[in-house]
Amino acid sequence: MSNIDLSKYSKQKPKTTGVKGKESSSGLSDVLNKEITFLEKKFGPKEKEAVYTELGLLLSTGVDIKTAFEIIEEDIPNKKHRLLLQQIKTDIISGKRIYEAFAKHERVFTKYEWQSIKIGEETGKLAEVLRELGSFYASSIKLRRQIVGVLTYPVVVISMAIITVYFMLSFVVPIFSDIFTQTGGELPAVTQFLIKLSNKSGTIFGLLFFVIFSVMIIHKTQQSKLWYRRVTSSFFLKIPVINKLIQKIYLARFCQSMKLLAGAKVMINDALDLVKNMIEYYPMEVALEKVRKEVVSEGKLLNESLGSHSIFPKKLVALIKLSEEVNAPELIFEKLHQQYSAEIEHQQAIVGKLIEPIFIILLGLFVGFILVAMYLPMFEMSSGSF
Repeated sequence: MSNIDLSKYSKQKPKTTGVKGKESSSGLSDVLNKEITFLEKKFGPKEKEAVYTELGLLLSTGVDIKTAFEIIEEDIPNKKHRLLLQQIKTDIISGKRIYEAFAKHERVFTKYEWQSIKIGEETGKLAEVLRELGSFYASSIKLRRQIVGVLTYPVVVISMAIITVYFMLSFVVPIFSDIFTQTGGELPAVTQFLIKLSNKSGTIFGLLFFVIFSVMIIHKTQQSKLWYRRVTSSFFLKIPVINKLIQKIYLARFCQSMKLLAGAKVMINDALDLVKNMIEYYPMEVALEKVRKEVVSEGKLLNESLGSHSIFPKKLVALIKLSEEVNAPELIFEKLHQQYSAEIEHQQAIVGKLIEPIFIILLGLFVGFILVAMYLPMFEMSSGSF
């Protein structure tokens, strides 16, 4: 990779002609900062994947950093995204190191990202690190889409089931109830239960929608809180099949992150700290914090410490032990990442095949129960026993 020469960019002094000029400069800065503040929540994995991949590719071909940013800016339609990259480029040209320019926007770029960029600068592997970051976010996007793909079907089926049941209880059952009332006969117990359920359907579904809305609000406002992450992770770990899929998703992310940091020759304690902050999965964060302390303060090998936590499979621990013996952590973590990615795709297909018939059966049973409860009195009427 060619060296990035920043010395040829002269520092341009802003024109400050009188008070008016100063006020104009200050106002432009305020507007820029305001734009960046609005942007921060929207500059997500997709945008990061594109920027890191393209920036790494351009730098590896010998393009200087200023030109690289200008080329990338031309293909970005979002004005706020462009302003962010322009500010980063300006900071770099004015003398800041590349990682410092990224770290300045701490609500946009994580510690994991700018620390990785810092390592790339210090080791002369900036282009490689940037491409790896792009690959990391490409993998994250793929995993997210896989999760969405798994969850989309059950969400659609549940929604249709709720609408169907609500329609039958609120409109169909009352019609039959009026007919049965006119006959004056005693209704079967199951029909009486269904009619009582129909009479309270407004309250039941109102409460259901309130619970769903409350859950959505709690998730939106509390998703970053420690207690919420602990409770939700514990809940999903108790769901058969789903728990294994979630575990493998985060193991794949762990291996990919460790591969990137191992390739950049980061110290093990720093690597574990960075990965812990990047994983965003409570059980693994807790385990990695304990692992880091054991490795640093007690002098344990990484495989020994990981082996004491059930969230890390024995096979992974064994391969990490091998990597420590042959001093090839980057290769082993890359192989593990590929393996877990393949297993995730396979298990995703299994989960999809399991969920589909389960929800169809449940929906069919409930609709069947309503039909039986409604037609049972009719059968009794036709037989003369009603």
